[in-house]
Amino acid sequence: MKFRQATFATLIFILMILPSSPVRAQALHLIPQPRQIKTQSGEFLLTPKTEIVITRAHVQQDRLAAQILAAEIERLTGRKPRIRSEQSLPRSGRVIFLGRAGEEDRNLESLLEKQGLSISPNFSGQGYVLDAAPARIVIAARTAQGVFYGVQTLRQLLRPDPEGRPSCPAVSIRDWPAMTWRGVQDDISRGPIPTLDYLESQIRTISAYKINLLGLYMENVFDFQSEPLVAPKGPSLTAAEIKQIVAYGRQYHVTILPEQEAFGHLHKLLRLETYNNLAEIPHGDVLTPLQPGSFALIHSLLTELVPLFPGPFFHIGADETTQLGLGQTQALAEKEGIGRVYIDFLKRVDAILSPYHKKILFWGDIAVKHPELLNLLPKDMIAVAWDYSPADTFVPLLAPYKKSGIPTWVSPGAGNWKRVFPDLDSAFVNIRNFTRDGQKLGSEGMLNTTWNDDGESLIDMTWPAIVFGAACSWQRGQSSIDDFWANYDWAFYRAPGHAFAGAIQKLAQVNDLLDDAGFGGANDQDFWLDPFTPSGARFAVETRSQVQQVRLDAEGALATFYAKRATAHLHAETLDDLIFAARRLDALGMKIQYTAEIDSLYRDAYLHMVNSSQVYRDLYRITSTNGRLEDLRNETTELEADYADLWRRQYHPFWLGNVLIRYNNLASLYQAKIQSLQIVIHEYGRTAEIPPPESFGFVFSEVAEKAAEP
Repeated sequence: MKFRQATFATLIFILMILPSSPVRAQALHLIPQPRQIKTQSGEFLLTPKTEIVITRAHVQQDRLAAQILAAEIERLTGRKPRIRSEQSLPRSGRVIFLGRAGEEDRNLESLLEKQGLSISPNFSGQGYVLDAAPARIVIAARTAQGVFYGVQTLRQLLRPDPEGRPSCPAVSIRDWPAMTWRGVQDDISRGPIPTLDYLESQIRTISAYKINLLGLYMENVFDFQSEPLVAPKGPSLTAAEIKQIVAYGRQYHVTILPEQEAFGHLHKLLRLETYNNLAEIPHGDVLTPLQPGSFALIHSLLTELVPLFPGPFFHIGADETTQLGLGQTQALAEKEGIGRVYIDFLKRVDAILSPYHKKILFWGDIAVKHPELLNLLPKDMIAVAWDYSPADTFVPLLAPYKKSGIPTWVSPGAGNWKRVFPDLDSAFVNIRNFTRDGQKLGSEGMLNTTWNDDGESLIDMTWPAIVFGAACSWQRGQSSIDDFWANYDWAFYRAPGHAFAGAIQKLAQVNDLLDDAGFGGANDQDFWLDPFTPSGARFAVETRSQVQQVRLDAEGALATFYAKRATAHLHAETLDDLIFAARRLDALGMKIQYTAEIDSLYRDAYLHMVNSSQVYRDLYRITSTNGRLEDLRNETTELEADYADLWRRQYHPFWLGNVLIRYNNLASLYQAKIQSLQIVIHEYGRTAEIPPPESFGFVFSEVAEKAAEP
């Protein structure tokens, strides 16, 4: 990787003259930004003699951190450094030392004291100190997790110096998290079920940004032996696979948080006739509390699943139980109140889980509507307050729980569901403000959510929101969105400049453009919309003033991804999902434009049927080798093939057909229109007439005229 000498000279000069402040952390392009950082003069040069040293007493615990660091150095230098162990910090030698504080390593304690980095016994177990000097680099912590996080920061600090030599700027850092639990949740129940390889790659990536919890949202994707009808065979997780994921996460200090829905969101189970009598309404979504079989089922599911997860938490879901009180419990709800029925159900599920001594998490959207009943909940349950709007404050969602003594986590969202590309502008404000307010009101955890409501989402589009959530939950107070984007290219891609951040923001801007038109962003349903229907024409009419900018933004981002891809030295594979999103947004814009153009061309031909030259010219611009309809069909089939390839890299084949059929149907729609118009062209030579535009669904002009009426 090459950097311009002038750019680095300017950077180093700024670092040398500015006082220690958050600006310095920003200039070093670190995500998350450390709590305390002070830059020094000079740098530590990585040479063929550089070695990584770990303490002999912690070889097993710290070896993975050392290996990850060695791989980063090899990526930068082409040479993997030797890893060796010592009893204590070596007195000489150009080494990178990973050590433990408070274990009678006098050399280490003396150095930390001299640098003002001494670690007290009550220092955060997830915290670390890092001291990089020209002679050596030291990372010290009380635990293996702290050492691991220090290594992640050091990885981002390693870079070419002004002369192009691999180095680390001289800095002193003391860092620890604002929130104990920093999580991201992957919805694996509504289509995409990740392969084990992809889940492991997710664990590696999130751990690099100090996320320590991966939530798996499950409705019916565990292969229950006690209830063999619940899950689809093949893609569902087995007990052996869960044990593998849990063990892999443990290596990276990532706890796997299972969420098994145990109240609502159970349609995939309740649609089966075997369980239909347990549904609040026939084949609905919600278990009824009125049937003893509901609790027997929960006991059967959870007693098989819970022991597989040794972490301290279990999430029972229980959100959006809107069908409760509409069926079997209607009379009970009218008598006791819907809130009491809901709270009593949670208490019974908590009792089922009590032998496992887990802290039970539940979604907080329903219970918070009944603040007068919150005191009835066990005080060791944790309410996960969720809201995905870009609100100024989220205190009203948290305050009732705090007043009742119920612990809380906050759960913002990545804005990726049902969209061609995540609505990052709204999501970032949501994540920033919700996490800030959670810290303010004492929430110990943050669970950033991704969802797959329509089964289409590709998770690699969502990394900016996931990594921003990591920053907000590690950093104290309100995090800066501008600082994050300024740091993103280096911290995530190890790329100089801000090209990728700028391109991603262009894609996100498309949501804003279409939101301004009244469509709430770039939604999947609008991509699938038949443009030759009144609904499709209305969409084209109402977005026509934005469509040129939609395409320019999408194509501008696409050009950047193509041109700058070689500069991404980390996570370059995630660019494929971004490239796909840019192409799909451009295709959406093309459809909007072509809806109007095809309508105009056909109407022109229809109004001038006596002029055969004009008719043929207009119709061949609609359908021919370079026709508008052929463009739309070709883009759709190309996107279909690329989507299938991206899916297979990340997910099991299960469910893929349910998405591909949407591409196939849209392409078939265009192909059918092509064939119909080719018949028109053929018949025109015989009859000198063509059917009216409305017979082909070309109604853009009519819809536009009605929209213009006062």
